[in-house]
Amino acid sequence: MISKTSLTILAVSIVLFLSCTTQKKEPVFSVEGELNNIDTENVLLHQAKGLNATQFDIVDTLSVKTDSTFSSSYRLEPHYYRLRIHDSLRVPFIADSGQQISIRFHRKGEYDVSGSPDTELFKEYEKFRMQVLRETVYPIRTQLEDLLEEDKPKDSARIEKLGDRVLKAEEQYRDTLIHAVKKMGTSIAIYPTMVRWNGDKHMDYYKQLATDFSERHKGLEVAELVSEKVRILKQVSIGGKVSEIVAPDTSGVERSLYNNLGKYTLIDFFGSWCGPCRSESDHLRKMYNRYHSSGFEIFGFGIEYQMDRWIRALNEDNRTWINVSTVDGYSNQIAEEYAITAIPKNFLVDENGIIIAKDIHGRELEEKLEELFSEQNP
Repeated sequence: MISKTSLTILAVSIVLFLSCTTQKKEPVFSVEGELNNIDTENVLLHQAKGLNATQFDIVDTLSVKTDSTFSSSYRLEPHYYRLRIHDSLRVPFIADSGQQISIRFHRKGEYDVSGSPDTELFKEYEKFRMQVLRETVYPIRTQLEDLLEEDKPKDSARIEKLGDRVLKAEEQYRDTLIHAVKKMGTSIAIYPTMVRWNGDKHMDYYKQLATDFSERHKGLEVAELVSEKVRILKQVSIGGKVSEIVAPDTSGVERSLYNNLGKYTLIDFFGSWCGPCRSESDHLRKMYNRYHSSGFEIFGFGIEYQMDRWIRALNEDNRTWINVSTVDGYSNQIAEEYAITAIPKNFLVDENGIIIAKDIHGRELEEKLEELFSEQNP
C-alpha cells in the first residue's frame, strides 16, 4: 500500500518535471535591424558551415515590417552568420551568447553592426587582410594575368618569374594574417579566418589555440570545427601522411593516388583559371620528362568548375601525367582533407605517401628533385 507521503512526493515530482519540460529556454542572441531605401519583404538569416565557412545554410526568414524594420530572437548556437538582403548584399556577423545585435543600413548598401564585439574583431581582421592583399599580392598578380592573356611564347621566362613572385607574395600574405588572428584571442571570430591558416609555420600556436578555444566554447559546433581544422593542418604538414585520392580522369576513369605513387610523387593542385598554376606548366613538364624514368610521378588534381575548360587547359599546357578532378571547385572531401583553400598548392611525397616537402615551385622544386635523385643514384 502506497503511503500519503509517497503520493505527495510523487505529485511534487510530476509538477516539477512538467514545469521544467514546458519552460522555454532563454534566447541565445537576438538580431534587429532597419533598412534604408531597400525594397524587400524578407531578410534571410544564414549560418556558415564546414571547415572553411564558405558555405551557408538558411536558418530563418525574417519579415520586414512596414516601417522597414525586422527583428527576431534565437536559441541557435553561437556561430558565424550572415544576413542576405539581396543577391548582392550580404551582411556577415558573429553571434555569441547574450548578444543583442543591431544592424543599421545606409544608402548605397553601407551598414553598421553593433552589439557584437566579435563582429568588430572580424571586421578589423578583414580590413587588415584586404590591405595586405592590395599591397603585396594584387600588383604582381595583375602583371602575370595581363601577360598570360597576351599569350606570347617568347615571354615564358618572364611568366615563370612572375608566377614565382606571386606564389611568394601569397605565402607572405598568409603568414602575415596570423598577427590579426592572435588579436582575436578565443573569439568565435577566428572561425571564418581558418580558411587561410598556415599550419606548417604556426602549428604550435594553432594547436594551443584549438585547446583554449574548445575549453571556452565547450560543446559548440565551432569548437569541433576548429579542432578538426588543426588536425588536418597537422596531417598535411611535412612528415604527415597524405590521404588517398580517388577521382575520375578526363575520360571518366577512376584513378587512385596510392596506386600510382612513384619513388617520389608531386601531388599538384591545379586550376585552368589559375594564372600562377598555368605559369608552372612548362617547368613541371621539364621535371617530369627528366625524372619520370627514375621514378618521379606527378598526380594532378583539378580545382575545376567546368569540364571543357579543364580539358582544354591540360591539352594546351601539355600536362601529360595523371590528372583527375571532381569538377566541383573546392567543395569536395579531397580539398578538405588536404586543406586546399587556394591554389597552386603541391605536396612532394615519398613512396609511402609521407610528405617530404610542400609548396615548392620553379627552381626550388628542381633543386629538391636533383638532391633526391642524386642520393638515389650516387
